[in-house]
Amino acid sequence: MKPMEGIKVIELSNMLAGPMTARILAEWGAEVIKVESINGDTWRTQGATSLSPTTDIANPNFDMQNLNKRFLAINTRTTEGKQVLLKLLETADVFVTNYRVQALEKLGLTYDQLKDIYPRLIHASVLGYGDKGPEKDRPGYDYTAFYARTGLLADLAPAGGPPLMTVAGFGDHSVAAALAGAIAAALFRRERTGAGDKVDVSLLQIGTFILSSGLLNGFNGRQYPRSHEDCSHACSNTYQGADGEWLYLAIIDYRRFPEFCQLIGLPELLKDARFSTAAAYYENKKELVAILDKKFREQPVSYWHELLDAHDLPHEVLAHFKDVPNDPQVIANNYAYHYEYSDGTKTVFTNGPAHFRSVDAAAIPHKISGPIGCDTAEILKELGYSEEKIQSMYKANDIR
Repeated sequence: MKPMEGIKVIELSNMLAGPMTARILAEWGAEVIKVESINGDTWRTQGATSLSPTTDIANPNFDMQNLNKRFLAINTRTTEGKQVLLKLLETADVFVTNYRVQALEKLGLTYDQLKDIYPRLIHASVLGYGDKGPEKDRPGYDYTAFYARTGLLADLAPAGGPPLMTVAGFGDHSVAAALAGAIAAALFRRERTGAGDKVDVSLLQIGTFILSSGLLNGFNGRQYPRSHEDCSHACSNTYQGADGEWLYLAIIDYRRFPEFCQLIGLPELLKDARFSTAAAYYENKKELVAILDKKFREQPVSYWHELLDAHDLPHEVLAHFKDVPNDPQVIANNYAYHYEYSDGTKTVFTNGPAHFRSVDAAAIPHKISGPIGCDTAEILKELGYSEEKIQSMYKANDIR
């Protein structure tokens, strides 16, 4: 039995964070019904953002956030359409949404509007800037509320360069992992108390949390952005090989410094007063960075990787996004997998952020999406709508 088996989730969301939250819950065994507008989720048409092909059958950019769901399209602006959503909530354990509060209020779908009608419902919201404060109603994207507002863009870029180049979904997917965990905790509380709850995670909140160490550094006076030479310490820094690739050296324990110096062919450093103690080696980090820069440029990164690995010295090669789906360690642990659509389109998908011993990670299903409203009629029949009524709703543009 999967952890979320028997839990029913209604998702009313768009783009990335809300859909990915529900996708994680689906992977954990929940039944997820995604409610879209009759025009569909905006992310259906955004394949170009990840250079993903979009065909009548294949939409990997959209599917990455929407695997293992069923799809219902309704017009929430009509009485009949809204009634469908309310009927769904009668059967639901969890309601996931990333609609802004103003939009939910108009639809009668805020937590306060629903809690007395559905007292056992877990109301889970993705927010931009939180539910309090002067900016609680601002539109928030991960580019803005997560990346820009938290210091990530400005302070993690190399000193003297432009701001860090972003990757779509970093903040959204961080929110999704946190919100999925919060939903699980709220469901556990409901098992004990019988009462539903409101849970939310904002993009600003998760960025603040993830960057806790950076905020602490900044609070204590460390200047950002930083240069390669202005590292925390020289043996915890990036170095470029002769082939132009990079590795991250992470020999933080000074007790291993003598072994490291002998191994890479710099035994003379052990007699250098600048590096003869832990305190001295911290104080003279810029000089040591310059020495190591020169040394690592003598050989390709593959050479250094094999040498350091053979002696169990902590480091890692800086991989590229294109490499990760084929990383043997990633594949062995089922963190990502390759998929081919029936029309021959090939893609890579990632699995969720947690594995359970009770669930075979190699057998996690990957049911892809279909056209907008592909499961509408089937879901309405399950809710008790007659075929005649369903057809009249199609004609009235209440559903799609």
